[in-house]
Amino acid sequence: MHYKLALALATIGCTLAAPARADFSADFANVQGTGGASLTRIEVSGGHMRMDTGNGSMLVDANSGRILMLMHDKREYMDMGKMAQSLNAMLANVPPQMRDMMKQRMAAHGGGTVTYAPSGQTATVAGYACAIYRVTVGANHISDSCLADLSAAGIDAADQATVRKVFDDLRAMAQTASAGMAKSALSQIPTGKFPVRMTRYEDGKVADVAQIKSVNRAAVNRADFEIPAGYSETEMPAMGMHH
Repeated sequence: MHYKLALALATIGCTLAAPARADFSADFANVQGTGGASLTRIEVSGGHMRMDTGNGSMLVDANSGRILMLMHDKREYMDMGKMAQSLNAMLANVPPQMRDMMKQRMAAHGGGTVTYAPSGQTATVAGYACAIYRVTVGANHISDSCLADLSAAGIDAADQATVRKVFDDLRAMAQTASAGMAKSALSQIPTGKFPVRMTRYEDGKVADVAQIKSVNRAAVNRADFEIPAGYSETEMPAMGMHH
């Protein structure tokens, strides 16, 4: 899930002349596959950003830096900042030889090498001209994102600033969590773009395709950025070191 949410963060902006603040939301529809892991909605308002995908949602408060993952099927949430710190502490205590072994295993499974690069192909999706970026993990082609210019969506300067801050927070979290052992795709997502079509692959075949359905600048419900009533906090499961 984390890769898919990370790829959805191609909404990084440039400055445009606009009103002081206006909410923004974009809905996505699955056009191929089951859609269980596809991005369905992005919302930005007042320093907050939410991304929905499958049974999960990520909530980011750009003012405080708080990042939460909601797991709707379990009615639970996880503080991703705490998770990153826990992973960092765990990896910091790993002996050098074990770290080298972990890096080798990650590399063998493509976990240490992520690329997010232009394919040279372009398309038009729902009226948006976009460039197709290819995402690989090791030798595995895991997804494509067709990215349009952010200015085409009419996102105002305040919301663009929120998205930029969210991107920085998530990139910092990913670096903390991996303790420098893995390279995140977040650092390679181009600025000034937003996704209008996302294609996910499994075993070299298309598994899901989601594309933008609508863009709305009406007010976003503030409750969308809060932990729903009845959800309990869960922590990252203990992880053992196995040879």
